[in-house]
Amino acid sequence: MLRSLAFPRPLVARRSYATDALHPVTAALRAALKQSMLARTTARTGVIKSVLADLQNASHSAGSAPSPLKTLQLAISRRTDAAQTFRTANRTDLADQYDDEARMLAEFMPKKPPAMTKDQVDALVRETLESNGIKKATGKDVGRIISLVREHTGDRAEAKDVAEAVRRIELP
Repeated sequence: MLRSLAFPRPLVARRSYATDALHPVTAALRAALKQSMLARTTARTGVIKSVLADLQNASHSAGSAPSPLKTLQLAISRRTDAAQTFRTANRTDLADQYDDEARMLAEFMPKKPPAMTKDQVDALVRETLESNGIKKATGKDVGRIISLVREHTGDRAEAKDVAEAVRRIELP
């Protein structure tokens, strides 16, 4: 008893694994893989396994690994391109197979918020100009206002549309 008090056990560092903090897309793919394996749907299982393998290969590549979303988008575009190629070769059976695979993978893409209209972008630019006390963005103000507006719009507005609105709008 005295010995254990005198020499406490050393603290063991907790190992961190790649699965500790998964990207939501990767987590959804792994959960879907388990479900498809339990349901014994071989086609779906094969497609999901191939995308997970692509993600694994991308994470081991030199440099920084691309985001799982980009890898998933690439897998979808490869399948749609293959379907188009098979359609031109009059192989509709294979084209339909690749189209089905692309639709399966499209389920895992996050839904984009609805795009902002031109009027909504203009209103946001006017509001940003007013809050910063600027009547017309010129010079260095243009980039600063664009970045402030882009913080609010995110993916809902194209950067070129925001930039065009910032350069065009002038407050009275």
